[in-house]
Amino acid sequence: MSLSTWWLAGVLATAACSSDDENANVMEAPPDTGGGFLVGDDGLPGDGSQDPGVEDPGAQCLGETHEAEKIGLDMFVMLDISGSMLDVLPQAAVGAAPTTKWDAVRESLESFVAAPDTADIGVGLQYFPQNNDGVPFSCVSNDECGAGGPCTNTICVGPGELEIAGDGAPPFSFVRVSGDTPVFCSGDNDCGGDSACRTMVGECIFPPGALVDQPAGAFLNVSQDPTTSLVSPLCGVQGDCDGLPGTECEEIGVCTEQLVKCSPSIACPPGAGECAPFPYSCVNQTSCEVARYAAPAVAISDATTRSADVIASLRAQVPQGQTPTGPALSGALEQARAWAASNPGRQVVTVLATDGFPTVCEPLEIPGIADVASNANTGARPVRTFVIGVFGNADLGGDGQQRLDTIARAGGTNRAIVINTAGDVAEDFLEALNVIRNTAVSCEFRLSDAAGLDFDRVNLQVTDAGGVSSALFNVGDASACGDDDQGWYYERDTSGTPTQITVCPGTCATFMGEGVKADLQIGCATRIR
Repeated sequence: MSLSTWWLAGVLATAACSSDDENANVMEAPPDTGGGFLVGDDGLPGDGSQDPGVEDPGAQCLGETHEAEKIGLDMFVMLDISGSMLDVLPQAAVGAAPTTKWDAVRESLESFVAAPDTADIGVGLQYFPQNNDGVPFSCVSNDECGAGGPCTNTICVGPGELEIAGDGAPPFSFVRVSGDTPVFCSGDNDCGGDSACRTMVGECIFPPGALVDQPAGAFLNVSQDPTTSLVSPLCGVQGDCDGLPGTECEEIGVCTEQLVKCSPSIACPPGAGECAPFPYSCVNQTSCEVARYAAPAVAISDATTRSADVIASLRAQVPQGQTPTGPALSGALEQARAWAASNPGRQVVTVLATDGFPTVCEPLEIPGIADVASNANTGARPVRTFVIGVFGNADLGGDGQQRLDTIARAGGTNRAIVINTAGDVAEDFLEALNVIRNTAVSCEFRLSDAAGLDFDRVNLQVTDAGGVSSALFNVGDASACGDDDQGWYYERDTSGTPTQITVCPGTCATFMGEGVKADLQIGCATRIR
């Protein structure tokens, strides 16, 4: 029976009973039922479907029911603050104030922690990337970076030419980045062939008035195929532009409200803000040490000050740098597992929120990062990993959802939540956090009074809003869940005693309806898959 319209609600039966029957997998008929029960071919209770005249055995064995004791939820959020978080989102209306991905995500997190409905949820926070000690986030020279250098304004460059077909004129000559990808350098030895290592902070531009059809000035594309590729003529001094008649060397900046190039004579377009210096960075600024990410910026807490602490931390961040997803997730899960071990009465999950794929630090590939999530989702106190991605279609690509899903599945949460930047990112990100909150809490059930309970005679049954019931099956442990859509297992303490029931991720992912309740049935032999 499909569970696609069901939601786990809060009624559990926690009455304790036991049996002296040596065969816990064969159910005895309760004395007042006249023996009306079924045992399947495998020796386990049937569901009555083979004989419509026989009642569902679950109804015969159901003990007392009590309101569920909801397991408290703690979330440790590892939040991407790489430079791409400052990408401007598509505007819904012409002339609207520019909004970045960071603006939207920050607004969502602030709303989440300030909402009355989340007051009892513990929230902790850390960011990635973290910088290596003594390495600045921005630089203007290699000397400023020290051991974290070189600075990204010092690059291997070489000669470029652009033929002017048909007029007999000599080709334009200019300075360009060597090769197909930039190579940042500390000296000429880092560059090959006829390349040289130079600090280049300018471009050769046509200043205002130099071209009849460009009264405001223009940046140049000197690619051989200007329809498909942009190659900028770089410069450090005016002499670098002599091969492009009519151009001037001007320092390049970036607009404060949009990622648009600007220069002293080419202003930012309306709504893009002011022209600011380009934020060059040290190549080796990013820390790959897991310990840096395991130490929280805001410790997990549900104290009354938690909301203010999270909001203050968020507002102190300035996104910049690269994307070290591997050590960031490792650190987040290390912190979450330590918290889970010291807070056995709480359900602890990690939320990885990112707008890009790994760019630095091992593991760089998705399978390696998935292994990190999988390892944390095992053992006596597994910690699940939820993944939220904030992507435009171009950045996500054809396989982006699949790559993010790989991490989520390994972390026990089935599928990543991907938010499209063309939509309302703030609203959708907040909804994603609420889905995680509801999913995590609703699929974990405490066995609050386990004394005397025969754990071989406990079943979990869900009932949809229409009153139709279906039994779930004990699959043994988390490793046996797989893609099971009707499974659950016991979480156990260090002595092996069950402390709670956890529904398998594939099962939990289908509980997205309204009006569903979950019951523990006490006294029937456990249905085992």
